[in-house]
Amino acid sequence: MFFRLVVAALAGGWLKTPRLTLEIGMGEAAMVALTNKVLVVDDEISLVQLCQLILEDAGYDVRGANSGLEALRLIHEEIPDLVLLDVMMPGMDGLEVCREIRRQYDETRPYILMYTADDRDLTRQNSLKAGANDLITKDTPVHELASRINDFITTAQHLAYRMG
Repeated sequence: MFFRLVVAALAGGWLKTPRLTLEIGMGEAAMVALTNKVLVVDDEISLVQLCQLILEDAGYDVRGANSGLEALRLIHEEIPDLVLLDVMMPGMDGLEVCREIRRQYDETRPYILMYTADDRDLTRQNSLKAGANDLITKDTPVHELASRINDFITTAQHLAYRMG
C-alpha cells in the first residue's frame, strides 16, 4: 500500500506551481519531482509561441528558446522535465544541443524529444545517437501535441523513479 503526500512549492521563472510527491510504501520512501516543466526550442518564434500556448493550456509550465545557446542557458538555470527540440536550427543545431545536454546532465532528465519536419530514418537514428529519447514530426496534429508530451513525461517520470 502506498500513501501519497503532495506538497505545493514555488519554482522561480516557471509559470505554474509544481508539485513534489512523497510516496511511502513497504518501509521505503522515494521522492519524485512531478513538475511538468517543458522547454520548447525552435528557431521559428511563432512555432515556439504556439507550442507554449497549447502546452500551458494543458497545464504545463513552459519556457521557450529560439536558439541552441539560449536553450542551454535556460536548462542551466533549471532543468525541465522535457525538452521539445527542433532538429534543424541555424548555428547550433538540435543534434549538437542534444549532445551537449547529455554531456552535462543525467540520461533520464531532461527527457529529450526531437521535433522535426524531417521524417527520414536517418534523422531518427542521428537523434537517438545524439542522446534523444524519441522523435516526433512537426506534422503531428496540434491538438495531439499535449497528449503526446504527457505520455513522454509520464514515461520519463516512471524511469526516473525506478532509477532513483
